[in-house]
Formats: sequence, C-alpha cells, structure tokens
Amino acid sequence: MHISTPNDSEFESIKKYISEFELDNRDLKKEQFIIAKKKNELVGFGRIRKHSSCDELCSLGVIIKERKKGIAKQLIQQFIKLSNQPFYLVCIIPELFIPFGFKIVTEYPEELKNKLHYCTGELIVEEEYVVMKYLN
Repeated sequence: MHISTPNDSEFESIKKYISEFELDNRDLKKEQFIIAKKKNELVGFGRIRKHSSCDELCSLGVIIKERKKGIAKQLIQQFIKLSNQPFYLVCIIPELFIPFGFKIVTEYPEELKNKLHYCTGELIVEEEYVVMKYLN
C-alpha cells in the first residue's frame, strides 16, 4: 500500500465517497487530504483540518470492499505524524482510535464544539458521537 497526496481526479473520487459515506463535506480542500492506494487504486482517505488552536482528523474513509485490512490504521498513523497541534476528532467508533492513543474527552476547543453540533444536527446516526483527543 502507498500513502500519498491526491491528484485532481482522486480528489473528485474522494468527494463522491465522502457523500456516499455521509462524512464531513464542509470546506473540502485537496491539500488537507492524504490517500491510501493499493495497486494504484484509491482504497482510503482522510484529512486534517487546521484550526487556530488544534488539528482535527476528519473525513476518514475506507472503500467498503477494502475495510478491515489495516488501511485506516496506516492512515491514522500517518495523520498522527502530520499533526503539530493538539489533535482531536469527532467519531462514532471510538474503539478504532483508542489503540493509537486517542481518549474520549469532555473538554475541547470551540472548533470541536462546532463540529460536534454539526455532526449531531446534520450527520444523524444511531450511534453516539464523541470527541477524542490524541494523548501520546
């Protein structure tokens, strides 16, 4: 597997997958993303949104037929290396992120309060959203 930045065509595919997977589609910028490719085919993606007081991991997705193969793990590890501020995320699957050093928190920057409000109001799912912070 190869981790890289997306080209224009790959970015268009990412936007389609973000819509299909019902991920955060606000203010998408190609330079925020990294992708995972297998045999030159997009298999996963995610982005870091840089805020004034923190970084946010968001819009993390793996192509359905490629799930449970360690792709998200490799992307998360890369994002941890790329973050240079306190690092947060909002998710419904905290068990995915706990092994990497993320912990559920109840205090977090305003940008994450806005993200949580967006998720609970726009990206409605059965599971509960939580805010997590990277603590390692």
